Amino acid sequence: MLKLAIFLVLLIVLIFVLVKIFDKIATPKNRIFFSILLWIVTGVFGYLIYNSVMAPIRFDEEKEVRFETAVAKMLDIKKSQMAYKSIKGTYAPTFDSLIKFIETEKFEIVERKDTSVPDVARNKAFGLADGEGGYFKDEVIIRSLGFKSVKDSLFKDSERYKRMNVVKIKDFEVPVDMKTSSIIVKDKAFPTLLVEIDKNEVLKGMDEELLEKEKKKKAIDEINGDKIVLGSLEDVTLTGNWPKKYGSNE
Repeated sequence: MLKLAIFLVLLIVLIFVLVKIFDKIATPKNRIFFSILLWIVTGVFGYLIYNSVMAPIRFDEEKEVRFETAVAKMLDIKKSQMAYKSIKGTYAPTFDSLIKFIETEKFEIVERKDTSVPDVARNKAFGLADGEGGYFKDEVIIRSLGFKSVKDSLFKDSERYKRMNVVKIKDFEVPVDMKTSSIIVKDKAFPTLLVEIDKNEVLKGMDEELLEKEKKKKAIDEINGDKIVLGSLEDVTLTGNWPKKYGSNE
């Protein structure tokens, strides 16, 4: 907005000066020349004003595309790590171990059925017959139906999981930083995971002034701070710091 205000002031002043000069020195022979010059100056400043107005709009449009790409990578990492934890009990410490897990491990497909069965011990204690008139208890019957590969379950025919360590933005790649740890809560250890992508790198090559403003934003519909973050090393959470317009953050 500051640039726009400067361009408008300069345009008004310059047109005023040129008009004054035109009135003093213009003759029938050079009147056309001065008219063309005035139109050129007006056109140049009009173009600069247009660019000043459109620059933030173009920045936001490009930013949205890049952030969506980065968040999509975060969501791939999240579902892969959740699968790893469901089988291994912890998070994969490296991308190599996570990729190997996806390619080699399988989910067990189980059927769970709720049912009621006679409570033999209780019926015996009260001298009751099992069945009608006696006590029943709820049980869950679990039956294995087979196995399905993690890769087919999560990524089907795609092999994008092999590049979870980087985000491809146009003609360059942004590294993804991933750390694991654990915390103690009520004498019990819980695994933690932190994944980060630098916003500076994601928005590389874009307007520096607008980039600095972007890093200082604090709003519920924006990615606040200078990093895109998934999870935490100090808390048991896999929440992302991005708004839901980019993808689920829960």
